[in-house]
Parts: sequence; C-alpha cells; structure tokens
Amino acid sequence: MLLFLDVVSPIPEICIIEENKLVFSEKIISKESEKLSDNIFQTYLKLNKDLNLSKKLTKIAITNGPGSYTSLRVGSAFVSGLKISQDLLIYTISAHDIIKFKSDINKTNEIGIFIYSANNQKFLCTVNSDKEAQYEKLEDDNIVLPKNINNLYYNYKKLSSNQNINQNKFSFIDEFLNNIEKISCVKNKIIKPIYISNNIILN
Repeated sequence: MLLFLDVVSPIPEICIIEENKLVFSEKIISKESEKLSDNIFQTYLKLNKDLNLSKKLTKIAITNGPGSYTSLRVGSAFVSGLKISQDLLIYTISAHDIIKFKSDINKTNEIGIFIYSANNQKFLCTVNSDKEAQYEKLEDDNIVLPKNINNLYYNYKKLSSNQNINQNKFSFIDEFLNNIEKISCVKNKIIKPIYISNNIILN
C-alpha cells in the first residue's frame, strides 16, 4: 500500500494506492483559507484507523514543488516522520518531472508547467537547452512566456496570458500513477522541497 500526498496544489490531497491503482482520495482541507498543518494529522489518523496504514503501508510519495513554502515544509516534515517511524520507501515528484513525462508523450521539450499553490502563490517551470529545470516565482499575471513554449500545463487554474498558447490541466496523482515506473523509489531519500524566492531555490 502506498500513500500519496499532494502539498503543492492549493487544496492538498491525500491518496491511497494499491497495486498501482487509486483506491482512496480525499482533500485534506476544504478551502484555501484553511491550514494544512491543522488537518494533516487528523486526516492521517482517521485513515490509519479505517485502513490500518501503520501495518499495511510500505511506500509513500509526495509532491515536492515548487509551491508554498509553508505547505512544502509541513508536508515534508510529516512524510519524513512517517518514513522514519515506519521504515518506508519514498518517491518525490516535482513540476520538472511533469515536464519530462509530458515531453516523452509530445516528443518535444517546448513545454511549461504552471503551478498555482497555497496563498495564491504561482510558479513557472521550464527547461533550458541542457534540459535543466528553470523555476520562476510569478509576482503578477503579466508574464511573457519564453518563445519556445508551445504548450502549458497547469495544476489548478490557467495562467492569465495574452499569448496564444495551448493550456491543459494535469493532475499530480494521475501523472504519478501513469509514470510510476519512471520515478525512483528509495529508502533513505532526503526530501528536498523546491521553494523559489527571488528566482533562487531555497532548501
């Protein structure tokens, strides 16, 4: 059994996966004004009571950014505690991973990922010519996308833009399930949340 935690999206979600199939999904908070830290432990305790996670859980996965610093910090601390206490294998999935998955399907790297996170924080992820991730925190909607970006994928809301660009919604849980064999799963992995401030990654 695997627990998947999306703390990047503005409404965090917890999912249970068995044999690579989604068997349970629940929003941890019901609206953006609520706090992840006030609800995550209660949500897990209820799931543990209903599904006996402490005995059945063998793996855990978490979205690690970019996103709200507070949500990433709370999620990473929670997952790290579970990982250590229950000796779990762990996956992490980021916006850069989504670009890789979409690039494989579309046979192009001309793809961007627009992340809408908690507290109305917005981030853009693209790749450079060396296929390295480029992250940018967006302070307003008046952004000019790189000319090579033809397709933009978003997790919650579309990017407000006057540019003529294709925008399609994606789901972290769907991308994880569809590409799980491409993601490394290890026991001693250190979770490194991707939080962007002044276009610098803070760990």
